[in-house]
Amino acid sequence: MRNQPSCLTTLSLTAAALLMSSMIGCQSSKIGPNDVTFNAVKGNLTPELVTLSDSQNDVDRDIAVNFNQNLRMFWDDMGYVWMTDRPSSLSNYPVVTTSGQP
Repeated sequence: MRNQPSCLTTLSLTAAALLMSSMIGCQSSKIGPNDVTFNAVKGNLTPELVTLSDSQNDVDRDIAVNFNQNLRMFWDDMGYVWMTDRPSSLSNYPVVTTSGQP
């Protein structure tokens, strides 16, 4: 069986260490969104902008819109290449347009 004073000493030292560690606050690092030092602000004056006037979301949206338009123009060009963009004009009979536009 262990000695009563040594158990009490170990228990009190452990409690004191826990109490001291709970009183120590967390040290915030200087790198992060809450850093407002002069050097941090001077290092990146416009953190939300990727280009001169657009944020990352604006750039991503522009790329998506351009890709979509380019893909649709590609399929229009394929219609011109394979001559499927309009009905043949070789018929003697009037041909109804298939695009739905007058």
